[in-house]
Order: sequence, then structure tokens, then C-alpha cells
Amino acid sequence: MTALAARGDTFTIWLDADPRTLLPLTDPSEWTARMTLGTVFETLLVYRPGESASAPGGYEAALAKHWRVLDGGRSLALDLQPDVKFHDGSSLSAVDVQFSLDAARSARTGADHLRVGLASVSSVELAGSRGVRLYLHRPDANLLRVLAEVPILPAKVYEKRPRGGAGGPVIGTGPYKLESADAGGGSIALERFDAYWGRKPAVARIVFHRESDAARALGMLRGGEIDFIPALVAAHYPTEAQPLRGGAELSPVRLRPAAFRYLVLNTRKAPFDDPQARCAVSRLVDRSLLVAKRRGLARAIGGPIWPGGPGDGPETAPPAHDEAAAARLLDAAGWRDEDGDGARSRANRRLLLTVLVSDRPDDERDAVLEQLRSAGFVLDTREGSLSVLDNRLRDGRFDLAFVEWRGVAGSDLSPLFSSGAAKNFGGFSDPRVDAVLAGLRDAWDPAARWSAMQQLGSLLADTCPIVPLTAPDPYGLLSHRVRNASVRSGWLVLPALSLAP
Repeated sequence: MTALAARGDTFTIWLDADPRTLLPLTDPSEWTARMTLGTVFETLLVYRPGESASAPGGYEAALAKHWRVLDGGRSLALDLQPDVKFHDGSSLSAVDVQFSLDAARSARTGADHLRVGLASVSSVELAGSRGVRLYLHRPDANLLRVLAEVPILPAKVYEKRPRGGAGGPVIGTGPYKLESADAGGGSIALERFDAYWGRKPAVARIVFHRESDAARALGMLRGGEIDFIPALVAAHYPTEAQPLRGGAELSPVRLRPAAFRYLVLNTRKAPFDDPQARCAVSRLVDRSLLVAKRRGLARAIGGPIWPGGPGDGPETAPPAHDEAAAARLLDAAGWRDEDGDGARSRANRRLLLTVLVSDRPDDERDAVLEQLRSAGFVLDTREGSLSVLDNRLRDGRFDLAFVEWRGVAGSDLSPLFSSGAAKNFGGFSDPRVDAVLAGLRDAWDPAARWSAMQQLGSLLADTCPIVPLTAPDPYGLLSHRVRNASVRSGWLVLPALSLAP
């Protein structure tokens, strides 16, 4: 009871894997971002995912008090909040912002997840001690979303070590500062920063408790030693977690991260140079079966766009599972089972697909492959590690591949669907899609972006450049003593929490 009483002002989270780093600028893991973004480190803006046409996604002030789009979208002026202190007592200045943005843009820093999104920035200039000005090669409204992910660091601390490093300083402007980090794989603790410039969080301490045994972590949650278990325990122990939904001491929290699984189709050659063949595959997939394979911890999707999704906008309905409609589309594309052997062909060429699959067990993948075989596809599966498969994807040596995308809500979808883009592995090209994506680069208004996302979703559903499968729909388990729990981009908004007495 003494230990429990001591954590009356502490929110404790189960940590199942050590973060690669506590500096979210350089190659952060998922746990790095969960622990430090919005808690220890802050960004210039905060992105608020959309809910509907009347409440589209938008931006809130963070370290930037005001921002203005100038020169027809070719520059962006940001004015900083006054009286902001770093955890070492130094004051935030425009120099720190310039340093942080330039570090994120540099290939030497290793911030690849940010650098691509900042490619439109030609320079970052000081505008006095309290402002910065970003000059762009071209108008790029997607830049705002990236600014909501770049942590602002004190230049004097990190200018000689922008990549951080083990045992290095962890200093930001956030409502929490690092209290302790056990390098041996134990707990990582954050404590409330008393000199924080904004609204002080109600919870005094946040502890990420390392526990390798998921079953033991679940027992600690039931015993009151842990307040929150993220979705992994529900995936590992669904029969244990499911009955807790209606319990008096615990409640489920749907996390719904911005992630999804899909099939990449190589549109450079037959059969998938024909949209009828691509859309036939989409109709063949029984997504309700895939959700069952994921034990209800996923949901069927019609594309990468939904409120709070990778593309933040109106959700496209999942394609109906319709084997007869798929057969008609394949017939129309010339792929028929002429001799009744169960395999389709065209002009004496079998409907043979080279399929890239990982060397890891995957019930969802196996179900999709069986559905394709049943429809007359002949599959030549090429198994390999993720690195080997990535090389084959980039080289275009495949017909169909299973891919998973993970990121943040409201991302720029151009890398996936724009002609010639880096992650458009299937070589898809459509001038209508390119035009909508170009329009999004000019759309600074949230309502205009929401409308453009609806148009993009419709075009993707009609042209089928990919086959969307499922999106993870996990839930965490939360102690009922926790108040004001809200989720954004698949994670709790930690500074907003409070605890019952």
C-alpha cells in the first residue's frame, strides 16, 4: 500500500521496448515519439485531426504564437511565444528555431522522417529575436504539417551533437522534463517543469515502466501498479483483455493510429496496367475475414483517407467483397478461365503474379493469397527479410506486394500516389490524381483540404492504384482513476491527463 500511495501523483505506463533514443529529431522509434513529443519537446504548431466538413483538421499555436503565409505561398513568417524557457533555464530564441529546422533539413542529422517534408524550404532566416521566416522553392501547404513534428532544441546544447546520442542531454521546452532514465532497461521518468510557459499539467510525474512480460504487466495494471497498457497487451492476450472492457476499475481506450496495410500493384505491366484488373483484386478481398484474423484489433478500410488517418479527410467506404463482380472485371480485361482448369489466362499467358511476402508468419496475408488463388491467379511467392523485399520493391521486381504504412495523421500522400514519387512503388500515374495532390500543396485552408481529400479518395477508389486491406484498431487499457483521457494520432495526449484523488 505504501508503494501505491507514493504514486498518487504519478501516471505509470507499461513500456514493452526501450526507445532507440530520447531525442525525437533523429530516427526516433515509436516509443521515442510517445515519450517525448509534446511532453519534453515541443513543436512550432500542433496539428488537430479533422472530424467532419464542419470541423476539418487544422493547426493550433504551440511555440509559434502566430504564423502568416506570404508571397503567394512562397514564404512563411512565424512569431514565437514570449518568455519560453528551456529546461536548463535558457530562453527560447529565433536562433534555436533556425538551428532546429536546419538540423532537420540536413542529411547529416539523420532526420529522414522530417527532411523529405521540408524539401520545399530553401532557407530559414531570422526575423529579429522573436521570429523566423521560411522561404520556399514552391508553395507547399503540406509544410505546416511537418512543422507540427519538428522538435525545437536549444542550439547551444545540440549544435555540436544534433544527433543526440546515448547518455546525452535531453532538454526541451515542454511541460515535462527528464527526471531519470535507467540505461539498464528500467524505468524512464518525466517530472513536471515548474517554469513551463503554458498551462501546467495536472499530473506531476509520468513514468514509463519497463516490463518484458506482458502477462505480468497486465497483472500490475489490475493491481494498480500501472495506469495504462497500450494496445500490445490486447494483441498478445486478447482473451485476458477482452473481459476487462466492462470492468469497474479499467476501461478500454481505442487508439486508432494513422497506419494501414495494403497491396501494392505494379501498374507498369500486365495485368495491373489495366485498372479493371486492379479493381478486381480489391473486390476479391474479404476484409471481414481479415479483421477476424486480426482478432477484432483491426478494421476494414477503403483507402488511406479517414478522419485522423494518414490522409485526414472523409472516409471512403471499404469495397464490397464481391467475387462475381471481380470475375466480370477480369473477364472484361481479357483474363479468362478458358479450359476450366481454375487458372485464368490471356493470349496463352497465364495470370501469373510474382508476389513479395515477408518471412514472418502472417494469417492476414495468407488469407489474401488464398482468395487470389481461388479467383484464378497463379502465384509465385518470393519470401525474404524486410530489407530484401524493400530492394525488390524499389527496383520494381514484383507484380504484387504487401506493404504497411505508419506515420502521423494528416500526412502528405504525394509520396505514395504522385507520378514518379519515391514510395509510389507500383509506378502508378494518373493526371487527375497528380492534379489533386498539386492542389493540396496550394491549399492552406483546412476546409479546402478536407474537400480535396474527398476528391482524392474518390479517385483512388476508381483507379485502384493500391488495394487497401485493414487499419489497426487496437485499444489500450486505462485505470479508472485517470481523467481527461484523449487520443491524438494513435496516442494519449499526456499533458492533458489528470488523476482522481
